Amino acid sequence: MNYLFFYENYNIYQTEQLCANLYKLMEMILLSRFLNRILVLPNFYFTPRNNELINKTNSLIIDRVEFIDISNVLDLDKLKEICNFITVTDYFKLISEKELDTILICKPCEDVPINKNKYYTIYGNIKISSHLEIDYDSLSILNYFEKYNHCENIIIHNYNRMYNPLWYKNNNEEYYKIRNCMKFNKFLNTCANQYENIDFNNTLLVHLRRGDFNLTDILFEGETNEYYKEYNNINNMNNIIKGILLICTEHRIKNIFLLTNETNKEELNILNNELIKHDINMIIHYSINDNNYMKYIINDINGIIIGSKCKYQLYTGKYDRMSQYGRWLLEEYYDERDVFFMKLFD
Repeated sequence: MNYLFFYENYNIYQTEQLCANLYKLMEMILLSRFLNRILVLPNFYFTPRNNELINKTNSLIIDRVEFIDISNVLDLDKLKEICNFITVTDYFKLISEKELDTILICKPCEDVPINKNKYYTIYGNIKISSHLEIDYDSLSILNYFEKYNHCENIIIHNYNRMYNPLWYKNNNEEYYKIRNCMKFNKFLNTCANQYENIDFNNTLLVHLRRGDFNLTDILFEGETNEYYKEYNNINNMNNIIKGILLICTEHRIKNIFLLTNETNKEELNILNNELIKHDINMIIHYSINDNNYMKYIINDINGIIIGSKCKYQLYTGKYDRMSQYGRWLLEEYYDERDVFFMKLFD
């Protein structure tokens, strides 16, 4: 049996976003399927941040790293339909019982913990046959892999891909085959049942995400920064209100389910008061900040599960540049919903 292990150093900055990790897992699954290998199911590393403090200080607030088992999030039985995998615990037990021909791949200039052909991780040590450094970019690593597919065990150190996956463009069928098997577990679906009294067929989901984009000056440059400046323009509350009322009037919708990380309650009150004038009811589902990071994740997943059931959905910006959270939400039942995008200004 041949294995593929993605190891991420737990003390490096990753992301607070669950869906960014889910999309990275999709790419790991794609690579394991391409190579016909058993995937060592990774754990997720998060660096929680506080959007309210970001808004006040315009600086990235990172307090700590959280470590979460994928089984706490995904339905592993569903995942088995698309991917052969082994847990990290079982993998290291196997490594200790049987010495595998192992190659380690990493990017140049990374601090890779190797000493006398042993690769050190927080789970234990792995004896390696060869250590390579390559300058790979996203899935270009696929082409490189073929040279070393004879090895029983391939390890990739710090596969740090945190962007929206664009490989759906040239591999649409495989993309959705994997995506449709990435479903949240029974416990999380049960947690979301608190909103089952919503009339989903007469509800417009509105994903209003503005908390991150005060960071544009320190996180992004060039074209990306210009895009987010225009994104902020389109997320002006007056434009949001116009977009919502246009859709609600055309489709006779009387309910709004608002998913947001917005901390400006005054603006949300403006939105709510305007909707009341038009006899439209609004339910707000906030992102939360909590020292219990699993509680934060459960709340975010609740938003995805609930929002994905709404027949009508409104997003801003472009599909390719959406937040990972918004895109994951959009793709849950994409073909079964009426989806609207507020276009960027020319």
